[in-house]
Amino acid sequence: MGIIKSKANKLIFFKTAAALLLLMMSLLPQNLTAGQGRISFVETVVDLRENGAAVVGYTVQWQVLSGELHGFYFEGNDRLKVGMIPADSYAVDGLEMKYKLDISYVSGGKWDIVLANGQGVGQGTVTYVFFFKTDFTKAGYLAPTTANDGRKLAVFNWAPVQWDEARAQRHYTLKILTPHRLPADASPREYVQEKQFILTEKWVNKKYLIDYRRSSSGRLEIVFHRENPGNRFHMRTQFYMPAQWFKLKQTVPVPPPVQGITKEADFSSDGKPNRLKRLFNNSTLLGGVGMLVAFFLLIVFSKHRSMVTARQGLENVRWENLNWTPPKLVLSSLRKSGKVCTGLNPIEAAFYLGLPLKRILSSMLDAMVCEGYLEIRSESPLSVKVVKQPDMDKMDTYERHFFNSLADDGELSQQELEDLMNLTVKNIQKKAWDADVEATQKHYGKKIEDYIVDKSKSSRDQVSQRDDNWYYWYYNSHHYYSRDYAYDRDPHRYETAIPVDVDHLIQGSVSSEIIPELNVCHDACHNACHSACHSACHSACHSACHSACVSGGSH
Repeated sequence: MGIIKSKANKLIFFKTAAALLLLMMSLLPQNLTAGQGRISFVETVVDLRENGAAVVGYTVQWQVLSGELHGFYFEGNDRLKVGMIPADSYAVDGLEMKYKLDISYVSGGKWDIVLANGQGVGQGTVTYVFFFKTDFTKAGYLAPTTANDGRKLAVFNWAPVQWDEARAQRHYTLKILTPHRLPADASPREYVQEKQFILTEKWVNKKYLIDYRRSSSGRLEIVFHRENPGNRFHMRTQFYMPAQWFKLKQTVPVPPPVQGITKEADFSSDGKPNRLKRLFNNSTLLGGVGMLVAFFLLIVFSKHRSMVTARQGLENVRWENLNWTPPKLVLSSLRKSGKVCTGLNPIEAAFYLGLPLKRILSSMLDAMVCEGYLEIRSESPLSVKVVKQPDMDKMDTYERHFFNSLADDGELSQQELEDLMNLTVKNIQKKAWDADVEATQKHYGKKIEDYIVDKSKSSRDQVSQRDDNWYYWYYNSHHYYSRDYAYDRDPHRYETAIPVDVDHLIQGSVSSEIIPELNVCHDACHNACHSACHSACHSACHSACHSACVSGGSH
């Protein structure tokens, strides 16, 4: 009898445990049960404009360790705001298969970047390439300053994000594309050395390999490179450029010039760059079920995808400096030149045109207030009350979501807005994933202008470029809204009260040299090219080494 009871208890135990495990797995987000990877390399490019605006691009290669790798979290940009995410962002695996990316805002400056349509890669490598617009001046990472000798300078003091799961990372490279154009016949390194245009802190010289290149349009590009940086490496740089290269206004306090400002690199007595000195570091039953559950959760969460973390502070480490040009990774876009996506509704078109997110939401709120569905109780903090219920069948999906977010408690929460943003992003990606961004933007710009000209009986010359032109089209052409908007109120007056900490969320047109075409040579020839470049200092070998890498090879 005891044996039978024991067997019965065991059977109950295993059935209960199995049921609990299945239940927990069904409740877990997909990314927690996905694969695991580790960082192979990271390359960051900053296309810096004279007003401090910029396009930042990240190329992150992951090695698949187990399961199917889908993506990772990206966060830790501190004061640097992630703006518009271009449609050029995508991924490629080791077999040269290309994937669209699904980029969703999570919260608190954290983004979820995964392969679209639930795709995953089970072996080899996956290289993710994504870009975003931002402003280094507004963030306080680029500002005017003065050297000890009175020279007017612009200081660039910033670090790209730190990466977890990066103990095997081969290199971290940061490239700054300055607004300065090189003379046609100038050698970048000799030009910088002669003019002493770039001044760096001594600790920067010691920490990185530094080089200077000419971009495809002739602009000066500064390269900082670190071999084997280690996990969560802080890739901070601080250097100074002539103030006349920029048109800056003082925004936030920046570190004063350090006494140890030097020329960008040390040179030996024969005038040649120094060689590398050193290379880079029942109660029993319930208890059993509980232990099993705890063990399961421990395993699952230990395999969570990478969290990108950037922390403040300067590391006390040793550094190296060498004249070296790293090979360039270039990847292609999925866009079809000239293809226009004509299926966007007005709200989707606003996102696609790059209108500020808070202005779009403020405009939607203004329309519902004007139509008498909502009433503003307070603008700071934003609080509304429902006056009457609209016919939801005559509202689009975004308007229904927005109204319901306000109707439940009179307020907009960060999570409600994030859900709305992610819904919009996913729908636009489905409709316009391969569209030509510039062509599509021109299409909707013209559509709005045509509507204004037709309705207002104005000439095209009388139509000025302003954000409320979109609202004029959206509100007046709405099949359910009954009133007219004649530029007689500010539809953006609620934008400062919208509780959202991102803007320009969706893909849009980005004009930048750092969004290139496909070249698959990078990973296969990187080590050989790198070693060859390290083995020689003179320019002929340097040029041949660089050319060999970017021109051939496959993987």
